[in-house]
Amino acid sequence: MSVETSDQPSDEHRRETSRRVVFALLAPAVRLAFTFGIPLRELCDWLRLAYFQETRRRGQRMREAARTLDVSMRTVAMLSSELKQNFLDAQQQVGLPRRVEFMLWAAPLSAARLRQVLRGIEPGAVDRALETLLEQGRIREVPGRTTRYEVVRSEFRLVDEKGWLARIDGLENFMGTVANAVYGRFFRNEPRAFARTLSFHVRADSAERMRELYENTIWEALRAMDAEAKGKPDSTMLDLSILWAPYDYLEHEEET
Repeated sequence: MSVETSDQPSDEHRRETSRRVVFALLAPAVRLAFTFGIPLRELCDWLRLAYFQETRRRGQRMREAARTLDVSMRTVAMLSSELKQNFLDAQQQVGLPRRVEFMLWAAPLSAARLRQVLRGIEPGAVDRALETLLEQGRIREVPGRTTRYEVVRSEFRLVDEKGWLARIDGLENFMGTVANAVYGRFFRNEPRAFARTLSFHVRADSAERMRELYENTIWEALRAMDAEAKGKPDSTMLDLSILWAPYDYLEHEEET
């Protein structure tokens, strides 16, 4: 009796891995919800709303979203209204300009092309994002038969704005990088996806030294790599997120 072997994981293994990965990714949200005393019912409502938002981000129409979520059209309409009232306007105020700037950093685009690519976003919201970026001096118009827009700076940092909305937008962008890295490493064996966690001792003044390490070494090296790859046919886009925090910070804070 022969046994077939394959480097490809079985469907059952993939399903089990996907369940465990998603469960692990829920842990940070649950830890913070516990810390803030958010009831389970409310947390589940937010999860359903976030799932609906993802269907819209993927360009699904309302009926498609209802099938994906396995809910009625009435429920989808309710979720759409709740998303617009509580989250969407604030997200577009800060997050959409960042997305537009990121796209223009890769290549100059016209307003029409931006509206085409940004599925699920109202055209008026895209126009307002362009106006915001122009007012802040972060992009400029490129005259021609069709007006296009390009970024002003050669280097690119995702978050320039101040305030809590900008920080929330930065958090969402960071978690998007986490999701991409997890999918690449667990399910695609992607060599361009990388993740490491280190635990080590530092002295009291090390926070400033860590920032200097990022600003003077890591950031400068990345900027040089970006300039070297700009316009090259073999270049590819990467997201890099960096964070550090005191070990078991949440647990220690709750104890005090």
